[in-house]
Amino acid sequence: MFNNDEDGGLYFDPEDQELIKYHQLPKLETYLQPKSKDEECEDLIVMKNVYDKEPWLLDNTNHPLFRKNEWFYFVTRTQVSVKNIGLGSNSKRRIAGDNDGGSWKPNAKKYIEDEEKKKTIIGKKQTLKFTKSDNNKRQKRGDGTSAAVPGSNSSWIMYEYWLPDENTFQELVLCKIRKITNSKDEEVEAVDVTNDAEEDGT
Repeated sequence: MFNNDEDGGLYFDPEDQELIKYHQLPKLETYLQPKSKDEECEDLIVMKNVYDKEPWLLDNTNHPLFRKNEWFYFVTRTQVSVKNIGLGSNSKRRIAGDNDGGSWKPNAKKYIEDEEKKKTIIGKKQTLKFTKSDNNKRQKRGDGTSAAVPGSNSSWIMYEYWLPDENTFQELVLCKIRKITNSKDEEVEAVDVTNDAEEDGT
């Protein structure tokens, strides 16, 4: 779950199945308890509404164990159709702020297997890429400072992790967000997304 960087320090680098088993499942247990919904379990991953602002405007948690330009959050999703609460898996991913800055577009999806119990599906991983709007105005961060919309040399990828129940909308998910800032990282990420798509049959 942890690896060493080039300087000999530790950083958080969990496998997909570790995120499901050791972080998402324990969080869901406390989240579903009537008096504990707003309480944080003892975890380095915190709650954040990643759909409230564009990714470059989020007040990201700079945890010392997180790699540069990579963050993990628990996220409460909103279902697309309020008429079918509890059914389906579609959620609202358009940014809710005033900037009309874009939305998270779903791409590939893959199943996550338990390494200890082969062929046992314990979760799903949805890949999303942030698509910017045509709004190029300066925007406000959470602390009130302004920021320009990033250019085409940077992009944002998010992975949503959720349980494999197809018929129930999962409100709480675990998200991993990455900022990609150069062509080399883009090539690596493109390979990862392609592999996910092939495994999902898309």
